[in-house]
Amino acid sequence: MPQRSNNSAILMDIGQGLSLMLGLPSINSWDTPSRPKRAKSGTFGFNSETSSLEYFDGKDWFYAKMRK
Repeated sequence: MPQRSNNSAILMDIGQGLSLMLGLPSINSWDTPSRPKRAKSGTFGFNSETSSLEYFDGKDWFYAKMRK
Protein backbone atom coordinates (compact mmCIF):
# COMPACT_ATOMS: atom_id res chain seq x y z
CA MET A 1 0.00 0.00 0.00
CA PRO A 2 1.44 3.47 -0.88
CA GLN A 3 2.59 5.62 2.02
CA ARG A 4 3.42 9.31 2.29
CA SER A 5 6.68 10.50 3.78
CA ASN A 6 7.08 13.92 5.46
CA ASN A 7 7.98 15.61 2.14
CA SER A 8 4.78 14.33 0.45
CA ALA A 9 6.49 11.83 -1.84
CA ILE A 10 4.38 8.75 -2.49
CA LEU A 11 6.21 5.58 -1.50
CA MET A 12 5.12 2.02 -2.31
CA ASP A 13 6.36 -0.87 -0.21
CA ILE A 14 7.68 -3.51 -2.63
CA GLY A 15 8.68 -5.98 0.07
CA GLN A 16 11.85 -7.05 1.84
CA GLY A 17 12.21 -3.61 3.42
CA LEU A 18 12.32 -1.84 0.03
CA SER A 19 10.18 1.06 -1.15
CA LEU A 20 9.65 2.60 -4.57
CA MET A 21 9.11 6.36 -4.86
CA LEU A 22 6.26 7.00 -7.28
CA GLY A 23 6.70 10.77 -7.35
CA LEU A 24 5.16 13.84 -5.89
CA PRO A 25 1.43 14.33 -6.35
CA SER A 26 0.48 17.20 -8.65
CA ILE A 27 -2.67 18.84 -9.94
CA ASN A 28 -3.23 20.84 -13.12
CA SER A 29 -3.92 24.54 -12.67
CA TRP A 30 -5.36 27.27 -14.87
CA ASP A 31 -7.24 30.54 -14.74
CA THR A 32 -10.82 30.78 -16.04
CA PRO A 33 -9.94 31.83 -19.63
CA SER A 34 -7.37 29.05 -19.97
CA ARG A 35 -9.55 26.18 -18.69
CA PRO A 36 -9.15 23.13 -20.92
CA LYS A 37 -11.29 23.81 -24.03
CA ARG A 38 -11.99 20.14 -24.77
CA ALA A 39 -11.98 18.79 -21.24
CA LYS A 40 -12.89 15.15 -20.75
CA SER A 41 -15.38 14.03 -18.14
CA GLY A 42 -13.50 13.71 -14.85
CA THR A 43 -11.06 16.57 -15.53
CA PHE A 44 -9.95 18.00 -12.18
CA GLY A 45 -7.78 21.03 -11.45
CA PHE A 46 -7.17 24.25 -9.55
CA ASN A 47 -8.38 27.62 -10.83
CA SER A 48 -5.79 30.17 -9.67
CA GLU A 49 -8.05 33.08 -10.62
CA THR A 50 -10.92 32.01 -8.34
CA SER A 51 -8.89 29.95 -5.80
CA SER A 52 -11.20 27.01 -6.44
CA LEU A 53 -10.83 23.31 -7.12
CA GLU A 54 -12.77 22.54 -10.28
CA TYR A 55 -14.26 19.35 -11.71
CA PHE A 56 -15.77 18.79 -15.17
CA ASP A 57 -18.48 16.13 -15.40
CA GLY A 58 -18.59 16.10 -19.20
CA LYS A 59 -21.16 18.88 -19.38
CA ASP A 60 -20.64 21.42 -16.58
CA TRP A 61 -17.82 22.72 -14.39
CA PHE A 62 -18.30 22.37 -10.63
CA TYR A 63 -16.11 24.13 -8.09
CA ALA A 64 -15.19 24.15 -4.42
CA LYS A 65 -13.86 27.47 -3.14
CA MET A 66 -10.66 27.10 -1.10
CA ARG A 67 -10.17 29.02 2.15
CA LYS A 68 -6.90 30.16 3.70
